[in-house]
Amino acid sequence: MAQPSSAITRFDLSMSYVEFSLAANRRKFIGLKALPPIGVMQEASDFLRLDVESFLTKPEDTRRAPKSTYKRDDYEWTKDSYACDEHGVEEIADDATIERYGDILRVEQIAIMRAVNRILQSLEQDIADAVMNTTTWAGASLTTAVTAIGSSGNVAWSTKATADPIAHIDHAREKVKTSSGMTPNAVIMTDTDFINCIRTDRIEALLKYDASALMLAMNRQIDSSMLSDATSGLAGLFNVDKILIGQGFKNTADKGQTATFGRFWPAGKVMVCHINDDGMTGDLESPFPSIGRTIFSTKNGEPLPGSDDAGFGSLMFDEYREEQRRGAVFRPRNKRQVKILHKEAGHLLTAVS
Repeated sequence: MAQPSSAITRFDLSMSYVEFSLAANRRKFIGLKALPPIGVMQEASDFLRLDVESFLTKPEDTRRAPKSTYKRDDYEWTKDSYACDEHGVEEIADDATIERYGDILRVEQIAIMRAVNRILQSLEQDIADAVMNTTTWAGASLTTAVTAIGSSGNVAWSTKATADPIAHIDHAREKVKTSSGMTPNAVIMTDTDFINCIRTDRIEALLKYDASALMLAMNRQIDSSMLSDATSGLAGLFNVDKILIGQGFKNTADKGQTATFGRFWPAGKVMVCHINDDGMTGDLESPFPSIGRTIFSTKNGEPLPGSDDAGFGSLMFDEYREEQRRGAVFRPRNKRQVKILHKEAGHLLTAVS
């Protein structure tokens, strides 16, 4: 006979441990800024998506002659679907550990922080893999190696003297506009490519009066606010609203092995794209092409994260007792899907470094 769950949903943990989102932000998780969150009341469903060719029609003569009818037209929808998978991990606060070290709060905090970090890392990796996917972005209209752009300056950004990042971004901007009708509003890259970019002679000459960018170019240690100022200057040169820089690191070694660190977002790839960040007011049927969204189920009262909290706001917390281990088990969980909606709204630059 099925037994009811003895797990307690810990709503208090969702609120009292919000400070962990600051730690995630300090590691520069950008996934939910690249594919902003959107809430759905059904965990899986079909939906109708209006493609750009149905929304932007060919100009026509709209004059109506006396006693004649008005011109009519129809349009087609593209059928799409989503299915949110449940994601969750568990950590145990062992009684023996608490008894030895005598601090239940500290042991619980470590268990919760480890669990949250595990699930947020998974989310960041899934989004990075989706946005920088060379299988999704394939073919001349969707991806270009910077070494194949133009007759001059067609070199990687790591070639300081002759690289021309502006020409490369301009090339990608035009590709997005002619493929989707939308003007790109974002550039996504890793910190390695960002540093190479602002150290090129081309960009240095244009940002030489920007103190924040200059300090970065000189490899000086600066705080996050100065980094924000520097990206704002570069965004102006690229003619986009924002530049998202992936700086998060992960441990790629197996458990028990010496830690080996790598980036979530790959170096050498830059995404130029249009992003819709309309929060709760958005919908999957938007006629304005965006590369994608991160879909979260809110069917059972789950919270919806903000695009700047790295996903912490999406987590529900359970706690239950496990007598075999003689300890309390903590379980953060959510239901989500990383969804690419309009690949035409992005252009992937490769061979950047």
